[in-house]
Amino acid sequence: MKRIIKSCLILFASVIGLSSCLEDKGYTDLINSVGADPIVSIFGDAGGSLQSGKFKIDTAVVVTYQVNLGSINPLDKDLAITMGVTTSATDYLKATNAKRVKAGDDPYEILPSSAYTIVNPVIKAGTRDADFSLNVKLPKTLDFSKEYIIPVGITDASGVKISANLGFMNIFVGGTPNKYDGVYSSTGYFSHPTAPRDILRDKTLKTIDKSTSETEFADLGSPMWLKVNKDNTVTIIPQGAAAGLAGPFEQTGVNKYDPATKTFTLNYQYNVGTRVITEVIKKK
Repeated sequence: MKRIIKSCLILFASVIGLSSCLEDKGYTDLINSVGADPIVSIFGDAGGSLQSGKFKIDTAVVVTYQVNLGSINPLDKDLAITMGVTTSATDYLKATNAKRVKAGDDPYEILPSSAYTIVNPVIKAGTRDADFSLNVKLPKTLDFSKEYIIPVGITDASGVKISANLGFMNIFVGGTPNKYDGVYSSTGYFSHPTAPRDILRDKTLKTIDKSTSETEFADLGSPMWLKVNKDNTVTIIPQGAAAGLAGPFEQTGVNKYDPATKTFTLNYQYNVGTRVITEVIKKK
């Protein structure tokens, strides 16, 4: 009998321990099996994390996520949820920025609230999940030299407990042009064993991220990335078919960006130095 009682106590303690781990996760029914209250959270891997959305200038874009009710039984009435900027969401952003600054990156900025609206969710009676959406329209006047975050969380759940660690999220505002984006004039020379030639053509730089843009590798039609470093030196990264050219690929001489003239000066080569490119790419 003592052995049976002891086994039951161990099992009960295990359930209590599991409950304490899950109590703040929001989307598990196990929490109420030991008497915990219902709890709401942002559903899936979005809660408590940094997500990324693709947005456009002066164009409305809608992104959708879900909230969830964790309880042993669904509620018998509708549950209105209010979303907005919460302390947990901004604290998460502060922690992210601290890591970025330590790594030598610029901190994220909070996207102005005038650039988006939130459609609040309602978890209907007898259900557990509901969608909420953000309608984002980036104004042309936004400073696109910066990178932005939308901090959002559950601000009110009609009296139901809100998850402390999964009741918020940060959304990275991706898809915005960097300051290098645009049309350029490329002049230079392609030293080649059988087809040496001048380079004289227009090139377009398209945003990859805040410091990196994609353009044409020499005059071959294949892409390369140009990453502007903190000291305005440039790292050239061949992409696509250019990445598979007979190697080794090497940067040689000066590779830099001049912000005053908006000019890239590039020197690179491949195929054991038998194909050498010198190029100046200047914004038109």
